[in-house]
Amino acid sequence: MGLLSSSVRRATVVCMEETEFLVVDQEDFLANKLDQEVKKDAQHRFDFFRRMSLLHSWSDEKLWKLVTLGKVEKFLYGQLISKDIVESSSVMFVCRGSCEVLRLLDLGASPFYYKWIWQHLELIDDRALKTNLKELFPVKRFKEFRIKSYPVQDFSSLKLLRLEKAWEQQGTSFSRKINTLENSLPKMLGPKIKSRQPQLLECPMINTKHGDIPKEASVGAYIKIHTVEEGEIIGLHQILLPDNQQDLRPLILVSMGVELITVRKEKFCELIDSKVTEKLSRFKIGYLSDDDMCQKFLMENSWDVFRKDFLRLLLKPRRGPPPPSVRNKKNEIYNPKSLTLDLCSFNKETNPTYPIFMAPQKNLPPLRVVQTITAPRYKIQELLPRYKNAGVLV
Repeated sequence: MGLLSSSVRRATVVCMEETEFLVVDQEDFLANKLDQEVKKDAQHRFDFFRRMSLLHSWSDEKLWKLVTLGKVEKFLYGQLISKDIVESSSVMFVCRGSCEVLRLLDLGASPFYYKWIWQHLELIDDRALKTNLKELFPVKRFKEFRIKSYPVQDFSSLKLLRLEKAWEQQGTSFSRKINTLENSLPKMLGPKIKSRQPQLLECPMINTKHGDIPKEASVGAYIKIHTVEEGEIIGLHQILLPDNQQDLRPLILVSMGVELITVRKEKFCELIDSKVTEKLSRFKIGYLSDDDMCQKFLMENSWDVFRKDFLRLLLKPRRGPPPPSVRNKKNEIYNPKSLTLDLCSFNKETNPTYPIFMAPQKNLPPLRVVQTITAPRYKIQELLPRYKNAGVLV
């Protein structure tokens, strides 16, 4: 660009190690028509800006100035673009490909996660972990599950009410008083069993603002909250909002194979006119709250676990010799178990043979990152008693 324009250069090149350069003089550069390749790239950026509805009111001269201020950057699939786009000093225009906006969510800070954890841990009862998954009487446990689902409803009162009306029609007196108080219900229809208190579990606990949870259950997850497609802009959705109304949560930008044009915010703001300001006032993106994202994550996680259990139940086991056991190599970097939190292993003193992925957070200790959470639960045969054996519908 220094050979094509007399403007002041916007960057300084610094060598980080011993470097070799190929020097081309301006005469040779122009004689070999290398300037045409640079002009093609500049024309491509100009055409991109001209197609944007946000910049329709700008003159060609103003757009060419924006072209000179922009810098083209290409990112591979899965490459990190920005650790926090809220604190980024640049406006990013997606000219090719797409990228995703992620949020590193601390699940332990949500009341939905706290409730979800203890709803599953209460299945442990007073027995060892996973014992309830190996009992020989699934029908009995299924009945208890239904009773817990409807804790204080005694349907016998409906029958007594029906008898009262029938006897009145026949001229028979009915003086019995229907008592539906909780203390009159059978023992199996009492109040719902309270969640287990944290100190009854034999595992380290940590205190959150909603109560105590097992230390290993304090995890985080990367949640996708938005996808930025070609022709869209990153970094402008809060540019006109006052500081007290801005969403300052850290947001991560990851490439899905993308080409960006980045312009510094202060330079872009100098070019904004009244028409662009009016359009930006309508350009607002409202991201979900952390509690809503946590609730969505738990719902999707429960569905994934149910789906895997259901497929395992329906598919017939393969007839043949069992596959040979494959030991995990010590130098293996990735293991599916490293991204799975198993609540059934809290009382086991076993060291994992796989690496644990940790993600740092501001003002917080490093957070273990997971994709799936498995918890003590009823077998799917108990919830769907018609399925007795794999692949058989009774």
